[in-house]
Amino acid sequence: MNKKLINHIQFLRAISVLLVFFYHLKLNFFEYGFIGVDIFFVISGYVITSSIYSEYYETKKFDFLNFYKKRFKRIYPVFLFIFSFSLILVIFFQPLELFLNNFKVYIFAIFGASNLYYLFSTKDYFDTVFDDPFAHSWSLGVEEQFYLLFPIFFLLTLNFFRKIDRNILFISGIIIIGVISTYFFSDNSKLVFYSPIFRFWQFLMGSLTYLITMKGNKKNLLISILAFVLLVIFIINGEDLNNITLIFTCSILTCFFIFFYKGNKFGKILFENKFLIFIGNISYSFYLWHLPVVYFYNLYFVDSFFKIPLLFFIVLILSSLSFFYVENKFRKKKFNLFFNKYYLFLTSLLFILIILITSYFIFKKSYNSKIKNGIKTLIYNLNYLENIKNYSERAIFYKINIEGNQIYRFCTEKSEEYHLNKIKLRIECLKQGKKAKRLFYVEGDSHTASFIPMLNSMKFDDAIYYEHKSNSLDKIDNEKINSLTNFYDEIIYTTDIDNIHDLNIIKNVSNNFNNKVKVLILGPIPNITNNIDPLKCFIKSINCSFKTSVDIEKRNLNEYFKVVEKILHNQNTFSFYNPYKIICPKNKCFVYNLKNDLLTFRDFDHLTIEGSLLMKKDFEIYYNMNYK
Repeated sequence: MNKKLINHIQFLRAISVLLVFFYHLKLNFFEYGFIGVDIFFVISGYVITSSIYSEYYETKKFDFLNFYKKRFKRIYPVFLFIFSFSLILVIFFQPLELFLNNFKVYIFAIFGASNLYYLFSTKDYFDTVFDDPFAHSWSLGVEEQFYLLFPIFFLLTLNFFRKIDRNILFISGIIIIGVISTYFFSDNSKLVFYSPIFRFWQFLMGSLTYLITMKGNKKNLLISILAFVLLVIFIINGEDLNNITLIFTCSILTCFFIFFYKGNKFGKILFENKFLIFIGNISYSFYLWHLPVVYFYNLYFVDSFFKIPLLFFIVLILSSLSFFYVENKFRKKKFNLFFNKYYLFLTSLLFILIILITSYFIFKKSYNSKIKNGIKTLIYNLNYLENIKNYSERAIFYKINIEGNQIYRFCTEKSEEYHLNKIKLRIECLKQGKKAKRLFYVEGDSHTASFIPMLNSMKFDDAIYYEHKSNSLDKIDNEKINSLTNFYDEIIYTTDIDNIHDLNIIKNVSNNFNNKVKVLILGPIPNITNNIDPLKCFIKSINCSFKTSVDIEKRNLNEYFKVVEKILHNQNTFSFYNPYKIICPKNKCFVYNLKNDLLTFRDFDHLTIEGSLLMKKDFEIYYNMNYK
């Protein structure tokens, strides 16, 4: 490839990485900046094909070992440096509830498989509060899988279809099959996003562009300018197309730009700008650095006018340093590797041991492993948020417990670690009262769980039992609840209900309870408006609040309370506790109150433990009025 060709491709790399950078900054007009990754895929297909094709036809052979060694030196030294440095930042400055997932991604990314990890992993609701500083590693996995397979595929193609026309037709056919398959499976967005099967056709479009270039190189600067302008227009107005069509269209336009580019004086002004070519040269380092930098800035600092230029400058400096002192240095370094059988055996054995040991510690629960628990304690002692803000105890929803037993470990539908007492209640989910008079049988989802810290803190003679269920109103076990009246004088079936539809359901279900079973409805807790992230407010130590009037109107709560009044009037077995005015007594409701250092909410509709405990005194008054 000549210098002009390299320059305009480096320009395209720069545009691609800047698109992704602005996309992760969540800027207007860059909602579809993720297309930058797809442009990268096309470029990679073009460049790798040109490298293999040139070597094969010049030497009549292809050195696979040398190819993979070059790819390794190109990808891994700077990747390991940046991601390992980022992992250290994670240990010291990130909420440690996210560490295990980050470490898993880090390990999978080392083996070029983080896209497969994301494809097959399932995220819990409470894992979605924060972004992922390693999320961009999925594209590296796809690229590495392409580099691993493509040389074999392409050389077989060159040997089988010796004429370039037939190679072009064959690869075109595979691209068509790939595009059609992607459309066919487009409903499974996770599959087509992360699976290499639905990504390789983009690389092949770059490969096809190179082969067509070898067939006949027709340069036309006007067409290349038009292709680039259209590319920009489609990315800015991406909402006009579905994602698959947008990716396909932008991939074609990228190919047109590469194929038709002509490097005259006017072309150099537009597409061979020295600064953008430099960005293109350091684009790999820039790509690796940008997301961790954006992530930690968003975690600790408030948005300001200087955010974009500051972050760009930081990423630019870090990228330049890693490019010159790590990436470039290792690319040119010669390694003396002796691949004898003994060396391969030891390397393979070490590789397998690392995977097995890492897998053991990653997937084994810390409470079942003294070693892992010790490592966990060490990491927690190093973490800024744990030491300064006692983050885990205050912010992690999974810390909610009954008598010290975490409800998400013992009390869910999927829990297996529990013991049953004589009346078939889970011992770990039961706070036994001093007298066998009354049992508060609490059942519900994560919103009901928000009330457990309050109930667990109560000092009264009655027992409390909690069972965590999704869609709990559809799964009420009437027979079980009725049978408990053989052991308790009264059962108070307790659950959180925040909408009129569910009020009507519980009213109908209550007809199946016997006369010793009463119903306590825990009313709606406030829901945050204005897209506030409570935990980020807590980490940044800034006041955050919202207007309850907006929430009440949006959820139609005034009508809800009217329906509650009718039910209480007509159903003497029902009682209702309203937490709303205690958690948010005024129209201005604090999510995090810096003056009082009070973190009320975990996210937009879940309370923290200390938020739940705000209701304790009021609920004691309510209890004394209704149950004593």
